[in-house]
Amino acid sequence: YYPIMLYSCFFTGSCGKCPADWFFHNSSCYFFSIVKSASFQKNWHDSRADCISRGSDLTVIDSPEEQKYLSAKGKSLLNGRPSTWENGFWVGLTDLEKEKKWVWINNVTEVESRYWSPGEPNNHGPDGEDCAVIVYKSTSPWKTRYDAKCQDHKLYWLCETHVQ
Repeated sequence: YYPIMLYSCFFTGSCGKCPADWFFHNSSCYFFSIVKSASFQKNWHDSRADCISRGSDLTVIDSPEEQKYLSAKGKSLLNGRPSTWENGFWVGLTDLEKEKKWVWINNVTEVESRYWSPGEPNNHGPDGEDCAVIVYKSTSPWKTRYDAKCQDHKLYWLCETHVQ
């Protein structure tokens, strides 16, 4: 175990860059809440507060390469759980300010629609759905996004911090 970890550390250049239980990729460290507890989930606002308490924020996906990495890592961490939105991860994308205008928490407007699952975002229900969730789908690993109820739905979450 230790030699593999050490090899991985040197090969990826991640040595000492990320806290324990975080994953290093490119210039970011990612925290998938499912690693700490597979039975503990939060709403979007509480998930964001948890990320901030860790010195990070909810993940902003800003490249196809990052989308691919997070999709694959999320799949591996689900450990055979169904690939349904209920087993998804909150990310930092909402249309809370204006319906149908999806904006990342870094104030970048999302213009890429190819990552939404078919029929999404659908703003389901009388109160709508304003926060984005990603979950890996083996049928279409690029179509990972769903909209969900920010306050009512309790899900896993995904934090990101950039490495200096």
